[in-house]
Amino acid sequence: MTGNNLLASTIVPMEDGLSQTREIAGCAFGVDRRGILMALRVYLDASGDENDKPVITVGGFYAEASVCESIARDWDVATNGKLFHLRTFGTRKCELDSEAWSHDERVAFLKRLASIVNRPDCIITSVSLEVEQFNKTLGNLEFPQEVGPAYSACAYAVIGFTESRFINEGTQKQKVHYVFEKGDRQHEIIKVFGDWDEKNSVLSGLRGHSFEPKHTVLLQPADLVAGIVQRCVLSQFNALPNLENGRARTPLNTFEHHYSKDGVTVAVVSGHDKNSCWVANARNFSFLDGVSKKFFERHPEQLKKRAKRATFKPKSRIGK
Repeated sequence: MTGNNLLASTIVPMEDGLSQTREIAGCAFGVDRRGILMALRVYLDASGDENDKPVITVGGFYAEASVCESIARDWDVATNGKLFHLRTFGTRKCELDSEAWSHDERVAFLKRLASIVNRPDCIITSVSLEVEQFNKTLGNLEFPQEVGPAYSACAYAVIGFTESRFINEGTQKQKVHYVFEKGDRQHEIIKVFGDWDEKNSVLSGLRGHSFEPKHTVLLQPADLVAGIVQRCVLSQFNALPNLENGRARTPLNTFEHHYSKDGVTVAVVSGHDKNSCWVANARNFSFLDGVSKKFFERHPEQLKKRAKRATFKPKSRIGK
C-alpha cells in the first residue's frame, strides 16, 4: 500500500447518514483481540500517493465471511497461489509472468479476477479525492486533525460511507471487521479507528480492524478495485482537472466515459458505481468539520485530550 448487490437499499443522504455514523457508530472500531468471527468483512487497499498523484483512492469490497471465503478460494485458483498486484501486472516484476502475455490475455485475466470479486452478495466500494482541493479545504477547517491528511481522510470517508450504508440497510448491529494492508500508513488508520472508538457508540464491541501483509489473498482483490478506480479518476482528472460537482460526493459512474475501452473497469465496478463508489468533495469534509464541532461542544474533555496528540497540521496552517 504505498500505494451484485448485497441488498437493495435507498442510500441515506450524506448529511443524514454520516451524522448518524459519527454519533451512533462513533466508538465502533476497537480491535477485536479475541479472534471472534465477524459476520461481515471489509477489505480495503489504497492506490496513489498524495505526494506525487493529484488524486488518490481507497477501495475494496465487503461481504459476509462465507462469501469472502469463496472469493479467496476462487482467487487462489485463478492466480495459482501467486501474488497479484495491479501495479506490477504486465511487468517483469509480476509473479504471474504476465509480462509475456498478449494484451488480450491480460485483459481476459483481469476480467476473470473482476468476476471473482464482483459477484452476488459482495459490495464493491471506493472513495477517491482530489489532493490539492482537499488540502485547500483542510486549511479552512476548524478541526483539520480530525480528517487529515489526505490518505486518512480517504480511509475515513470510505469507512463512513460504508457505515452509512449499514445504517440504511438496518445491518449496523452485526459484527464487522475491517482489514487493511500493513505498511507505512498504518499509524494513520489506527488514528482513524481510535478517534471513532472514543465516541462511546452503542455499537462498541461490534467493530474490529487489523493489518495484514500484501500477500493476504483477500487484499489482492481490494488492490484490483482500488487500482482500477484510481485509473478512471486519474484519467478524468488529466482530461479536466476538477472532479468537484458542488455536492458532498460524486458517484463514480459520472466519469464512465473514462472507463477503460477494454471493459475492465465495467467488469470491476458494474452494479456499484452509482451507490458505493464515490469521489469525496470539499463539501463532504466541511460537513464532517461541523459534526466534529458539535461533538466537541458536547464533549469538551475530548477536544483537550485529542489536542495533545494532534501532530498533523495542513500546509496552509503551518507557521500560523
